[in-house]
Amino acid sequence: MKFPQSQPLLPESKNTLALCFVLLTSFVFLLTIAVLVNTVSLRALSQRKVTFVQLKDGTAARIAEQDELYREPKIIQNFVSSWVNLTWAWSGKIPGTNDPDPGIKVKKGSAKVPTTAWMGSLMMESEFGKASLVELAQLVPNTIYSGKTRSGVYISHMGEPREIKRGVWEIDVIATRVVLEQGIGESREQFNRTFTVKGVEIPKSPLKENANELEKTIHSLRAAGLEISRIVEFKP
Repeated sequence: MKFPQSQPLLPESKNTLALCFVLLTSFVFLLTIAVLVNTVSLRALSQRKVTFVQLKDGTAARIAEQDELYREPKIIQNFVSSWVNLTWAWSGKIPGTNDPDPGIKVKKGSAKVPTTAWMGSLMMESEFGKASLVELAQLVPNTIYSGKTRSGVYISHMGEPREIKRGVWEIDVIATRVVLEQGIGESREQFNRTFTVKGVEIPKSPLKENANELEKTIHSLRAAGLEISRIVEFKP
């Protein structure tokens, strides 16, 4: 007995059409996914506004909106470098003048520090800065204020800031302190430290027209929106 040959469910031409439809549907699905991913990426970029500002010298600078605690690595490095120089470079003169520096008392008694070192403490957390000045006063010879002793510092290595959590960085510094004492000579001491620096609120600008010198000093030292919260010995 012969059975009739089974017929395909769809003619060959219709099978081909169905296959094309499946492929086209898959392509459209993948394209849709790609468009959605691209849309999300564009939205994220659009939230970081990029614009141009004109500086006082007439030039334009390109700026981009960042997290409020974000700081460029170079800004952190310059901030720490400024602190090192303010704290350890003692000329015996009031900054910006040729007048003798009488020093600034940091506690009851005769303990005092050079004016530049006091300025450096404004770049630190409040309590940490006050405690550091008390310790520093024990290291400052009285001959600094009579001009018989001078101190300088040079940095051999300034590491790249490492972000340890949002808005907080560690940075390694290798420096050398040089002390010149009249009639005695020079001495050198290594100053190798790891600084912990954190982002803080940036002072409002500009200052009022009647701002005093103290207000101007504090504003300039904290203009980077940073402060030092910890200093420990650097151990490579």
